[in-house]
Amino acid sequence: DSVLVHNFRAKLQPYEETLRVWRVLENYVDQGVIRHLGIVSVHDKDYLTKLHKDARIKPAIIQNRFHSNRGYDIKLRPVMFEELGIKADQLFWILTGSSGGKVRNNDVVRGIAEKKGVSPQVLLYSFTMELGGTPLIGTKRVDHMQEDVNALVTHKLKWEREDLLAMASVINKDLIQ
Repeated sequence: DSVLVHNFRAKLQPYEETLRVWRVLENYVDQGVIRHLGIVSVHDKDYLTKLHKDARIKPAIIQNRFHSNRGYDIKLRPVMFEELGIKADQLFWILTGSSGGKVRNNDVVRGIAEKKGVSPQVLLYSFTMELGGTPLIGTKRVDHMQEDVNALVTHKLKWEREDLLAMASVINKDLIQ
């Protein structure tokens, strides 16, 4: 269905190399073997914009770490959605990255989670969805996966603005405008 071009450990491959790979993959889209193309670990607006401009088959998926050392892609997210029309913003390292520790140990987040009847971890997944992201859940435990699916899909959490702002204040206040 989809193929994503990976950048190893968030180190951007030389642009020409990425474009060469992208051209090969575009042929597979033409043949109907692949439906969507995407790219992983691109936090650089200029790199992504150039790829979008040069690609015949535009990137449909961006998969990036949700992490403080990447600024949570606050400046990149509007470019992805509004300017480039990216369909999916897949987020990983949500619980194990910098935001995960803040969630597990923060009284404000625990209070919001308790009020909504979910774990702080599920609350963070839901929060990333409110930002327009799609959380990639890496659990190996069936009970955790069922909890996540129930909270995120079956019974989608309702967010009040004050809770969004409180959550953002714990992670990065600029996440919510």
